[in-house]
Amino acid sequence: MKIINKNFSIGMNKGFTLIEIIVVIAVIGIIISFGTIMDLSVLERDTFSTERSTIVSVLEKARSRAMANMFESPHGVCYVAPNYVIFQGSTCTASGSELIPANQNIAVLSDFTNPAKFPTIVFTQLSGNTTGSTIVLTDGVKSSNIEINNEGTINW
Repeated sequence: MKIINKNFSIGMNKGFTLIEIIVVIAVIGIIISFGTIMDLSVLERDTFSTERSTIVSVLEKARSRAMANMFESPHGVCYVAPNYVIFQGSTCTASGSELIPANQNIAVLSDFTNPAKFPTIVFTQLSGNTTGSTIVLTDGVKSSNIEINNEGTINW
C-alpha cells in the first residue's frame, strides 16, 4: 500500500528563480557598498589623527632631547618638504638631522611650507622652554590646533 502526499506533485522543480537570485545579489551589493563608504571615512579620520600624533611625537622627541641636554645644545622641529626635521642647534637644517616623513596630502592642505603655518620651534636645553607657537593641521574638512606654550608644553 502506497501513501501519496497530495501536496507533492511529480515533475515540479525546487529551487530559486532567476529574479530571486538577482534581487539577493543586488541587496548584498548595496550592503557592501555602504560598508565600503563607511570604511573610507574611517580611514580618512584615522589618517588625520595619525598625522596629528606624528607631529606631537616629533615635538615631544625634540623637547626631550633638549631637556636631557643631549649634545649640550638646544633641539628643534621644522618642516622641510616632504619631512618633519628634528635638528640640533638653533637653526633648521635637514642635513645631519633626523627626518620623519610627513603625510603629503595633509602637509599641502595645511600649507606647512609657509613658516607661519608650521613655524620652526626650538626648545632650549635643560628647560625645554620655547617661544609660544601654534601649528594648524587640516585635511580640508577637519582642522586641529597643536599649541606649544612658552614653557614647552604641547597641547593638542
